Amino acid sequence: MLEVLTYAALARNEEIAARLQVEPKLYGYSGAGHKVEFIVNKEARYDDFKKPEIISGGGISDPVGVIAFIECKKVGVEQTINKSFKKKYKKNGSYKNYVIPFGEEIKIKFQGSSKAYSIFFLDEGSGPTINITENGNLIIKDDVVTDYRLIFPLYEDGSVGVIKNDGSLRDHQKTLKSCKILEIYGSNEFGGLALLNDCLSGPQTPEKAKQSSFVALDVRKKRYDSFDINENEEDLVSILVLTEFSHWEEKSQNIIKACIDVNLVVADSIIVQAFKVFEEKFGSDFYSMIKKDNLLNDDMVRSIAFEIVDEYEGKIFRDIKDGQLKKFAIIDGKLKIIS
Repeated sequence: MLEVLTYAALARNEEIAARLQVEPKLYGYSGAGHKVEFIVNKEARYDDFKKPEIISGGGISDPVGVIAFIECKKVGVEQTINKSFKKKYKKNGSYKNYVIPFGEEIKIKFQGSSKAYSIFFLDEGSGPTINITENGNLIIKDDVVTDYRLIFPLYEDGSVGVIKNDGSLRDHQKTLKSCKILEIYGSNEFGGLALLNDCLSGPQTPEKAKQSSFVALDVRKKRYDSFDINENEEDLVSILVLTEFSHWEEKSQNIIKACIDVNLVVADSIIVQAFKVFEEKFGSDFYSMIKKDNLLNDDMVRSIAFEIVDEYEGKIFRDIKDGQLKKFAIIDGKLKIIS
């Protein structure tokens, strides 16, 4: 979705659309070809009907004809098996889940929170059930079925909760700090079959930061014979677009600030809004419609994406340098990010 919205924010401007190239390989000083999301070329292209002609794919060995390149990085959260859970319970053969004996307690508590959750699988004769208590009070009792999930979120304001199988994090407006997810796969004669994951913020961001920074450095060296950022060099601008920015720890931010000309953030709320709109329009198949190719080939997808971005007058990007909301524009033949 981040790439779709970024594409719409670029292509809504006809001057940019006429210079736009989608997912080309951009070669740097090292000789490596970097597949970037978008390139804005110096030369504008129009078809026979005077409409912008957007290029897809291709390779660019000399960046002298490029005025900007844009990468998009979404990080999300990394799921890892909870260490205590993994140590305590036996694996269910070759399957990825674990066996939790009937009557044994799975404890979930976040540091600093007054709420503690206990989860029990019970078999009392009428079929296995899953039982969840909050500070000793029963809050959920459901039959054990396959493909059942419980989310235990910790929000930035310190509050915690539990989201049942029919709920979603998208239904909650608070900013997520971390969470635990209990995936349930049914039961056998010994107990419930489940997997408890910790969803951790941050671990992926140094790698994402290094990947994006290397591309910027490599291409800048090819173009200017220098790795250093020079604010006076506006002929070629490296741009990184992020979302889920709360997961970008300080050292990762420092890397991209030192290496990439412009770093922009699309608010999580806009991403969520876009997902909801696509789901309303396309139903259960909406994920398959969230592709850059559909922006080129599907009028309805293009219309929806443009409508979302137009609601903000194109200003869906917050510049991490000054905190201002900005949009893309062509000024004097250069790509500018303006407020």
